[in-house]
Amino acid sequence: MSTDQERLEVDRIVKLTRHVPAQSRWRITKNAWRPYHWLAAALVLLVLGAGWWLIQRENPSREQATIESISGQDKPVNDQWFNQVNGTSQPVTLSLPDGSQMTLMAHSQASYPRSFDADKREVYLKGDALFSVIHEGKRPFLVYSGTLVTRVLGTRFRVQARPGETHMMVSVISGKVSVMGQKDWMASRKSPNSRTAGVVLTANQQVTYDASQNSYQKELVSKPTVIPSASESLETFNFDDTPATNVFERLKKAYGVEIIYDATTLRHCTLTASLAGVSLYDQLQLLCASIGASYEVIDTRIIITSKGCS
Repeated sequence: MSTDQERLEVDRIVKLTRHVPAQSRWRITKNAWRPYHWLAAALVLLVLGAGWWLIQRENPSREQATIESISGQDKPVNDQWFNQVNGTSQPVTLSLPDGSQMTLMAHSQASYPRSFDADKREVYLKGDALFSVIHEGKRPFLVYSGTLVTRVLGTRFRVQARPGETHMMVSVISGKVSVMGQKDWMASRKSPNSRTAGVVLTANQQVTYDASQNSYQKELVSKPTVIPSASESLETFNFDDTPATNVFERLKKAYGVEIIYDATTLRHCTLTASLAGVSLYDQLQLLCASIGASYEVIDTRIIITSKGCS
């Protein structure tokens, strides 16, 4: 080509390069990865999902491990623990480290330390046992039985929790106890001021706990007994032309049972009788028969129904 033609060709090429800017290395790399964006996103979601699943799987495992440890089913027995087994058909009474008494029923097992901790007293029970606990204001007494936790400060109560059974029962002879499932007990320890499921029992009350439903059925014991009184005067259950309302009040105090009645309706009703040595329900039957009344037991309350006395 001539010199003029070369100059024209160079000018044409320069003009073309001004309209088509060269791509940077970053843009080229970005465009090259664009077809794989969906694959990278899928991998990120897969990793995050796997991590979440592992965390969720680990947390229940930790909780279950804690519950199993609390239940005492696999409580290690070493030189610092007693493991008492009653393989006989008769109850066996044992003295606990704090001086409390435990009557271990037939075919039952209990484990407890040689020395209780400074902040709590713990017993692990498989089966049936009656406890008479020394009162200590700052050191609660805890009985772990199956999936149930019974907490007291000082009282007499009985725990029935046979291995393999979903229904467990706690009954109180005197004092007061709280009963709740182990998960609720763990939650209450983490948040002391929160409200948790469970029941509080007083003398002559019992609760049946269904572990499969996490439900509680609270009621009076089948044979209520007179609560030991701190006063020297004992209830004789001798009544001489005594107003019925006074009779019911004396029964309430003697057994610690709530008795609901209409004082206005019963204002003219009196009783003359000796009910010593008679069970509570028989006393109520005789009393109601004499004043033309009836009674029914609803949960832990006794309801008196009467038309009054003329």
